[in-house]
Amino acid sequence: MDTEKAILTAIYTHLANDTQLSSTCSGVRLGLVWAKKDETFPYLVHRLQSYIDNPNVMYRGDYYLDLWDHRDSASKIYDMRSRIIALLDRAYIVENGDTFTVVQSDGEMGGGMILARLWLATGWMIPEDIEHIWHYSMLFTMRFTRTITEITILT
Repeated sequence: MDTEKAILTAIYTHLANDTQLSSTCSGVRLGLVWAKKDETFPYLVHRLQSYIDNPNVMYRGDYYLDLWDHRDSASKIYDMRSRIIALLDRAYIVENGDTFTVVQSDGEMGGGMILARLWLATGWMIPEDIEHIWHYSMLFTMRFTRTITEITILT
């Protein structure tokens, strides 16, 4: 699997399957780059920008996650933010064969190879023109390697 697709899929699966985040959001709706037209609030949108450190193996990346909600206060956005930080800050993405999984600790790795590591870099509220629309943007920095499949193809 393509490395960037593997990373985005692992993060999507990790967020979408988290019961606490799902409860906070009344079901996790996570779009790639854009949300569906007229998506139900709250929802999330994510994207990955990568930079080559070593063209054969190592990359740096910026993982952007935008949280959107429509209500009288920003409390739900901050609840979502807190849970996402617990799920992704200092997390690993591990490759076990064809499976890519987000884990929080070495004990969860199950013998897999570390594909990526994420750190929360910053987050900020973005003002919107429409009253009661809350938009919070998060940026996670990451370092990652190519998937074993991609490395094998290159060698």
